[in-house]
Amino acid sequence: MKRLLSQYLFLVIGGAIIVSGMAFAALNFLNHNPLDSRVILNAPGTKELFLTPGKHNVFYEFHSKQLNLGVLQLKKEEKLNNITSLVTVKIIRMSDHREMELANDSSMNFTFSDTRGESLYSFEIVEEGNYKVEISPAIEWPKAITFSIMNDFTKGLLSLFKHAGIVVLISLPFLLIGWYMYARETRRKKI
Repeated sequence: MKRLLSQYLFLVIGGAIIVSGMAFAALNFLNHNPLDSRVILNAPGTKELFLTPGKHNVFYEFHSKQLNLGVLQLKKEEKLNNITSLVTVKIIRMSDHREMELANDSSMNFTFSDTRGESLYSFEIVEEGNYKVEISPAIEWPKAITFSIMNDFTKGLLSLFKHAGIVVLISLPFLLIGWYMYARETRRKKI
């Protein structure tokens, strides 16, 4: 029993560190999920928001359904092309009525149920407070279009990968020692 315990002990400890560390990293990411900061805006319209310091993105949201039938894949999207030329977005700080500078940014996308979001703009908030968001169409639309503002994804994802890397580094010595002990016991049994 003692040999069996020494053969597998370090492998079990290393595996337990990896499993518990990955579970902690996943729970931490879910508790600080960027989709929780999502504020939906209907255009045309104006909305007052409380924004925290950091990078934020403005997303254009539309319905996207995908049906996978093996060889055949069907995709239906209710999307306006070249939306940036059809809409004007202004974000104004309420304390001094200063307009935030928006940068074109199409680097981020998300899918949530049948809703897909594509980033149009990014902007940096230095001072937390109330901000007014105005979305004005350049042409008359038959129905309301949905936009959203959300905190930046990359910070949360980088944090998740950092936690995962730290967990692997901590468990690596245990796994190496466990592998050595296992190999040594296996060689002994052969002899």
